[in-house]
Amino acid sequence: MADGRLNQNIPVRGRSPLADHARQLTRLKEGVRLSMSEQAKSERLKTELITNVSHDLRTPLTSIITYTDLMKTPNLSEEERLSYANILDRKSQRLKTLIEDLFEVSKMASGNMELNRTRLDLNQLLHQALAEHAEDIEASGLDFRVTSPENPIYVQADGQKWWRVLDNLILNAIKYAMPGTRIYINLQDRDGQAEFTIKNVTRYELGENTDELFERFKRGDTSRQTEGSGLGLAIAQSIVDLHGGEMKIEVDGDLFKVIVSINSL
Repeated sequence: MADGRLNQNIPVRGRSPLADHARQLTRLKEGVRLSMSEQAKSERLKTELITNVSHDLRTPLTSIITYTDLMKTPNLSEEERLSYANILDRKSQRLKTLIEDLFEVSKMASGNMELNRTRLDLNQLLHQALAEHAEDIEASGLDFRVTSPENPIYVQADGQKWWRVLDNLILNAIKYAMPGTRIYINLQDRDGQAEFTIKNVTRYELGENTDELFERFKRGDTSRQTEGSGLGLAIAQSIVDLHGGEMKIEVDGDLFKVIVSINSL
């Protein structure tokens, strides 16, 4: 074990003090092995984060530099100048979104995020979030099927942060759901837990490793061509964790399902 060989089992024979010692060593060995595995995963995540941040920040920045130089071209027509300005505006907003989301995730990971917990009605918050995205939902052509109780479901949570959770999950469904399909949303109070579920058929193949979907800058479209930072799920996960809740992802073929639960009042 001291030399790092953690795969060999320690034999346990009988019920003597030495046998108990062997059992404890086995538990210690397994704990060290899991710790090293988590550390290796964390290092891989950091490496991917640096690589993807560099890629995602460089792409709009390169466009901004290119079109800024083009706007300096003499005898540029007003139509061309306006077209270049529109592109610059889009790329600047894209860069702004990336930087803000990266800063928010970093702040949450460092534990510097403060929560302003109040008595919050999740039922009302859900319908407000859906109303906020009514135009996006209509434009997407997706059929949202919402099931929620008539009575309020109260939790002790930061309303602004929990709004971000619902907002990110709804936007994620709109962006990545197969066109023309249904999105099912369910909110219920189950055994002292407020449980929010959203599921949809994905337009991209997700694979089987659902853990990677939580990793920062990990998107379902591996070509990374869609708008957004790819941090939506990571931000939602961090907020849920800060509230002591639980967020799970389930994938069955092309069916993508997110379940968020938090203690109800």
